[in-house]
Amino acid sequence: MCVGTSAGAYQQTTPELTDEHLDGISFTDTSYLMAWALYTIAPGTIMNGNTKGELTESGRRLLKKSLISLIP
Repeated sequence: MCVGTSAGAYQQTTPELTDEHLDGISFTDTSYLMAWALYTIAPGTIMNGNTKGELTESGRRLLKKSLISLIP
């Protein structure tokens, strides 16, 4: 899963992530869920002791719906 701030350039579904989808984390820009985009980020770049947060139950449902929409 990837979170991005520019969803207009993609043909796939990119639902907006709102505060109800996130717990303990926030983004300064409008963010979109790009479930079809897989990126590897080195843990050291985000594991600074200050980074935390997770998807809420609503966010997990949004992720599941997004992944299901990718199945032809």
